[in-house]
Amino acid sequence: MQFIVDVIKALAWPAAIVAIVVFLRRPIVDILMQLASGLRRLRSGQSDAEFDRIVSQTKAELTATVSARGPSPAMPVLLRFAAVAEDDPASAIGQAYGAVEEALRSLLGSSGKLLPVASGDPTAVARFARDQGLVPESIVRAVDGVVTLRNTVTADPARATREHAVTFLALVDALLFAITTQREWSVAGPPQIA
Repeated sequence: MQFIVDVIKALAWPAAIVAIVVFLRRPIVDILMQLASGLRRLRSGQSDAEFDRIVSQTKAELTATVSARGPSPAMPVLLRFAAVAEDDPASAIGQAYGAVEEALRSLLGSSGKLLPVASGDPTAVARFARDQGLVPESIVRAVDGVVTLRNTVTADPARATREHAVTFLALVDALLFAITTQREWSVAGPPQIA
């Protein structure tokens, strides 16, 4: 009997720690993520922290849009900009940026809507598409985030790193996926569940 009591005593603390971690894993992960992002800000400086903040907001908008719509065909890939990102990150960001307005104009054209004036501002095109009921507000905010990131790089192209370019390309990829999905649903309607 003493053996069983000793085993239970020996396992009590490890079992309690495991139970605490299981029940509190979400808050623990959140605390660790906040600590990690705080350390990154200290290491990288103010401009990188701002870049990371906008990236996080844009990811959240895109995740909300794509998650609300469900699965869709394969995501478009911007492989043509990957090589440029190695040599000239600012140029890769600028070139990928142009694909956003092009995708929005394609969405408008496929639904028979025409932009009343020529624009070089994807946010204005996204707002027009939203006003026409073709995209949700989350896509407008994501486009605004991409525009802000691109403007940050344009203001100081020398600070653009390969990692910035790769992150930007991934965001543009996700945004193009969301816009393409919206275009498919505006033409064919949402998928029917059997």
